[in-house]
Amino acid sequence: MTKLTVINNSISEQPTMTSLEMVDYINADRKATAESVGGKFPSKEHPKLQHKHFLKKAPKVLGENQSANFSSDYIDNKGRSYPCFKFPKREACLMAMSYSYELQAQVFDHMTELEAESGFGFTIQQLQHMLAVARKASDEDSSDAGRRLRKRQDDLAILNRAEKLIGDISQMALGLVGGGKLLSHEK
Repeated sequence: MTKLTVINNSISEQPTMTSLEMVDYINADRKATAESVGGKFPSKEHPKLQHKHFLKKAPKVLGENQSANFSSDYIDNKGRSYPCFKFPKREACLMAMSYSYELQAQVFDHMTELEAESGFGFTIQQLQHMLAVARKASDEDSSDAGRRLRKRQDDLAILNRAEKLIGDISQMALGLVGGGKLLSHEK
């Protein structure tokens, strides 16, 4: 994979995949495809994707206005700054799907793994389940009175805050996309 330092990170804290990483995935997929049929990589039948071509395709796939939301820069190993994109899961999958469904599956799995590692990708139901398990453990732990009473009080404060936060998240309007802009499908 390409090593880089990304700057201008204005995207949220959710896991992202850079356009350079996407190009690496695409080229690895093309290489595997070429080798599976006894071909060479790169070749005329299995060309190597250049980052500059990927950058040109992103606005076509995501839309001019939408792709600009994911613009970033990176510093190469010589200290030079170049443009790139930083995509959250949805956009990374859309870009991958524009090349192949198999590649989309690889990118989806990679992004899901990153979400799980960061704790970002839990569903409301998963969060509610984790909260219920934590509350049950705290209830069972509090049965040894005295020294555990104080711990139980601390646990309850944290559990109540978590419960409120999960409740608030579950009530959010999920129709909001792209920084609060509602998208319409009118022509």
